[in-house]
Amino acid sequence: MNAHTDLIDRYFDAWNETDGARRRELIAATWSADADYRDPLLAGAGHAGIDAMIRAVHERFPHHTFRRTGQVDGFADRLRFSWELTTPAGDAIVKGSDFGVIDPHGRLQAVTGFLDQVPDGV
Repeated sequence: MNAHTDLIDRYFDAWNETDGARRRELIAATWSADADYRDPLLAGAGHAGIDAMIRAVHERFPHHTFRRTGQVDGFADRLRFSWELTTPAGDAIVKGSDFGVIDPHGRLQAVTGFLDQVPDGV
């Protein structure tokens, strides 16, 4: 597993963590302190903003899980990856592609997300 894949797998561990204390630990290990996340529906800045954003997703989609689809592609301090949000039954209801920038310490500095498939009402 390369460093980019390990980083993004930790990223999804944070997204899937329902225990607030553990999620904040994962965010701190994965994101720089001044990190920024943006997609068409959500935004979060810094560790507290990213935690609040993830918590809101858990409230809206209880027991759903994010998972990486395919390989993480990257060079230098840039990377991209695709993902899906699955129901408790395992059905993918949202799919997306994200692009990230990594800080000099190997943590995410910024992620910009694009939604590739979204059901009505999301």
